[in-house]
Amino acid sequence: MHIYEVVMLNPEYDGEDHLVIAKSKQRAKNIVLDYYEQEQDGYMSSVTDHDLAVNGPVEPEDYSEEMLLN
Repeated sequence: MHIYEVVMLNPEYDGEDHLVIAKSKQRAKNIVLDYYEQEQDGYMSSVTDHDLAVNGPVEPEDYSEEMLLN
């Protein structure tokens, strides 16, 4: 596992950057997209894959499961 910083690129959204523990950059994006979808109470979120950028990975990588840190 690695730590990734997922950054909101689209200025239309008041999104925060997130630190995510995930297996890959794409999984980190997917975790954040799932988070935004949950925030919409089950409705499809308007945030898409193209609205996010991923920095990292940041070490350490010894985590047992993926999770959203913030």
